[in-house]
This record gives sequence, structure tokens and C-alpha cells, in this order.
Amino acid sequence: MPSQSRKENAWEQVERRLPEVYLALALVLTLLLCWMTPPFFAPDEADHMAREISLTRGHLIERESPAGAGDDIDDGVVHVADMMENMRVPWEKRARDPLDRSYGPVTDSLQLRQVSGRWSGHTIFETFDNTAVYPPLLYLPAMAGWKIGEAAGWTVFASLHLARILCALCAVGLGWLALRFCVGIRWVLLAGLLLPSVLYLNATCSQDAPIPGLAALAVAMLSRALVGKRGFTRAELTVAAIALGLIALARPPYAAMALMVFLPAVELRDGWRRWIAPSVAFAAAAAATAFWWHLVSGLAIATNDFGDVDEQRIFLHAHPLAGAIAVLRGTAYAGYDFLHRGLYVIGLNDLLPHHGAAAVLTICLLGIVVAARGPVVESWRGRALLAVCVAAPLVGVTLAEYLIWSPPGGATVMGVMPRYWQAAMPLGILLLQSCLPWRSRLLAVMPRETIMYVGVVMMLVACTLPWMVAHAYYREGAWHVLMLNLGYLTAR
Repeated sequence: MPSQSRKENAWEQVERRLPEVYLALALVLTLLLCWMTPPFFAPDEADHMAREISLTRGHLIERESPAGAGDDIDDGVVHVADMMENMRVPWEKRARDPLDRSYGPVTDSLQLRQVSGRWSGHTIFETFDNTAVYPPLLYLPAMAGWKIGEAAGWTVFASLHLARILCALCAVGLGWLALRFCVGIRWVLLAGLLLPSVLYLNATCSQDAPIPGLAALAVAMLSRALVGKRGFTRAELTVAAIALGLIALARPPYAAMALMVFLPAVELRDGWRRWIAPSVAFAAAAAATAFWWHLVSGLAIATNDFGDVDEQRIFLHAHPLAGAIAVLRGTAYAGYDFLHRGLYVIGLNDLLPHHGAAAVLTICLLGIVVAARGPVVESWRGRALLAVCVAAPLVGVTLAEYLIWSPPGGATVMGVMPRYWQAAMPLGILLLQSCLPWRSRLLAVMPRETIMYVGVVMMLVACTLPWMVAHAYYREGAWHVLMLNLGYLTAR
């Protein structure tokens, strides 16, 4: 018995240290990626940059023009971003598979041509339809970086690096808070936060950077209520509602995930008064989301050469069953795509590394589902609500892409990127754990070391990110790429 007790205490110590382990590893990896990813090669980074600079000028709602929504942006910054874009586009056109493309190489000479590019003090009108509609709150760290870079007279590259670093610090800080304050689900949250796709986005000046951390923080608050078999405290509900509201403001289909605040009340079923506070929290998050998207409803919708929102709406009204089948088919394929390549992707349009990396991560996530001990949702009503919280945002994202990005009347959906699913992952794992009746019997005989082995493998895969970025973009070693990019500091 004493040896068993010592073993249990050792495992408690390991779990207690997970927030610090995550903080150290995530900070090292994301700060490396802030420097090693070529400027403006992260997902839609040039458009996010334009929106952030416009917000620093106080322009909350962008201007509409015949070319699209946008604003006056410093032409020195635009020139550098365009030159990097010109470097990338020819490689994309040569890729046989747009979902398995090979970027690069970015040579030292090509990139160094732009290293001295600075803020000019003159502006030109630049369109950025796909980011013009986004609210300002998740852009605050990047806005600070661009503003400091401009005020200090830094180069464009140095300003971008600072914006990325501030985003990374914010994103990793949110993940650390989630791990620090959750109860019983640290391995579950750690698995989502250490995915290479998540760490890569953390190191970009994009509103996507803090979203996984916000989702983890909301689920951390839920875990405290589930373990205590009680409702949310006022502080827990406030934190969860703010986190879920910020996610919904950035991605409206995720407003349905805010239904999560009702889970403790559904589980307890001990009176109507427990529903009042969650109802207020959900209404506040939903109202803020609706208000913002009403403000920007007059801006043009970003689409591609195939999409036509009006024609697609006409098709859906005339053929609702065919449209529903297409959306469900697209959602099912997006789920496969998320596991097939979405766990380890980098680049503007989700550049795919070796398929084996995603396979290893998929197996590890299954291990987390089975081996991670923690609270579950026990009632069928709670599991049904949890299923809605997970499925509704994912179907909503697919529907949005069907309207915006897919050919009218198409049999499936185009444009659903794996990163759009990341915010649903913590709740998705909790749902799977709650719906496996044999899991408790398996946990009774499974060694507790299993979960640690799974976590170590995920950490090792995450540590390949610097090499992957260097190889994918530069065809050089990680040290060479890091030294190349750190050299920009001397050009400030």
C-alpha cells in the first residue's frame, strides 16, 4: 500500500506540472516559429496585417469600394507583402495537389531583397475582403506590434516579427491559464494545445492565434463545475462566457458552442433558478455576436471565382434536401480531412508535411480519448447538449463555406480548412469520453503510465516543427533559417 500511495502521489505531481511543461515547450516552439516562418507566409497573414494596421488608425468598419472592402495602408508595408506574395504564388500554381503542395525554396537572396523595406509614411487603398469583417478584440496583440514597429521606425519584417511574438505570448498565456485552472482534464487540454497546427497558428499575427487557447479556457471552467457536481461560480461563468463570446465574434457558427454554459444545469436538474445565470451569459455572447455581424453586414462577402452567394441561396431555397446532403457530406469529409492532415499543417493554405506525422497524432488523440482520466457528462440530456455544442458549429462552418466558397448547386463543399475545427476539439474529446460505456472498465486495468507515453510522443512530434518549417520553405537546416531571420534585427 505505501508503494501504491507513493505512485499515486508521483502521478499527481506529474499532472500538477503540466501547465509549466506546456508553457516552456510552447514558448520555445512558438517564438522560434515567429522568426523562422517566412514573412507573410502564414494563413492570410497579409490580409490580417492590413486589417490590424487599419484598426490602429481607428477604422472599426472598413470602407467599401468597387474592388472590395479595405482601407488606406502604408504603401511600404504593402510593397513588402506583395513581393513576398509574388515569391509564393508561382509555387502554388505548379502544385499538382492544392492540398498537398510544396512551397519554396525561399532563398537567402530572394528574401534579403525585402529585408530593408520600411514604413514609407504614404498610403494606398488596399482591399482585404476576407478579414475586413473581423472584430478588433482578438487583433489587439498584433495591433500593438504594428503600432510599436511604425512608431519606432523599424523595418516591415521587424514589425511583423514583433506582432507575431505578441500574438504568440497571448495565445500561449491563454493555454497556460486553461491548464492551470482546469480540474481533471489537463491531458485532454494539453493534447489540443500541443498540436503542431495549433502551435503554428499561435505564432502568426492572425485572429486565429488565440482561439484554441480561448476554447481550452472555456472548457477548463466547465471542468471545475463537472468535477464539483455543481453549477458555475460567477467567476467561472464570466470567464467561460467571455472566451466563448470572443470565439463566436471571430467565427459566428461557434456561437452554438456557447450552449456549453447550460451543461452543469442540465446535469444537476435541481430547479429553474440554476438556468438564469447561464441564460444571461449565453444571451450576452449571442447578442454581441449578432450586433457585430449586423454592423459589418453591408461589406462585400469575400468569395472565389466559383462561388456566388446569391445563386447558392436560390439553390438552397429551391433544393433544401440536396443542399442539406451536400453540407453533411462536406462536414463528413472535413472531419476526415481534419484527422488526415489537419493535425499537422503549416502554410497559407495548410501545407501538408509527411502523412506519417498526422497518423501518429491521430493515434495519440485516440489514446487521449481512452486513457485520459477526468470528468465526463453522465446524463443522456447532457451528452445530447454536448453533441449539439460540438456538431452545430462544425456544420455551421461547412454551411458558410458552401454559401461563400463553393460552386452553386455543388454536390460537396470547398474551402473548409482544418484550422476552422480546432476550437471544437476539447469539447469533442469530452463528448467521445462521455459516450464510451466501456471506457471506465478499460481505465481500471490500464496502467496510468499510458497517458504519459502518449503525451511524450505528442511533444516529440511538436518539436519537429522548426525543422519542418525550415525544410518546407527554405530547403535549409533549421539553424541556417533561424540565423537568416535573426539577422533582420540588425537592419532595424
